[in-house]
Amino acid sequence: MKTKKITYLGLMVGYSLILYIIETYIPNPLIAIFPGAKLGLSNIVTLLALLTLGFKDTFVILSIRILLSSIFAGPMSYLLFSVAGGYLSLFAMYLTSKIPGFSTIGISLSGAVFHNIGQLLVASLIINNIKMVGYLPFMLIASLVTGAFIGIVVHFAEPKLSKIQKLFH
Repeated sequence: MKTKKITYLGLMVGYSLILYIIETYIPNPLIAIFPGAKLGLSNIVTLLALLTLGFKDTFVILSIRILLSSIFAGPMSYLLFSVAGGYLSLFAMYLTSKIPGFSTIGISLSGAVFHNIGQLLVASLIINNIKMVGYLPFMLIASLVTGAFIGIVVHFAEPKLSKIQKLFH
């Protein structure tokens, strides 16, 4: 790998970690209705990377971010939730991005929905009760809001990032 590309990927990991840390300081006013729901700010970097760098590099960025953020976050269960949600979300966004007609917001929404599905499946396995999946309709409401927000941010950021990225090639 070229030094410039490694540096660029490192910057993307750093940006996603910074967004992850910033998000921990944002209070969740809907905690009673949607416990555990977050904006998913680090997903901005994941979607930007997917659209500008492709699946392989995004997988590397996401893997490193998940590992490092899980170390900072605490319990081992955070790693399991992040792996399931993050990878399922990435695969969903990748597949959705290949379907003509999907906007950045639509791609982001698919990622948000599948992120929640992955996390609920892990929760079901941890507590050994598939009824956890019954929480999905409530999580989907949160997914629509957060996925749309991330998609809008990426919609406006992606053209700027594409110009910057050309400097690295």
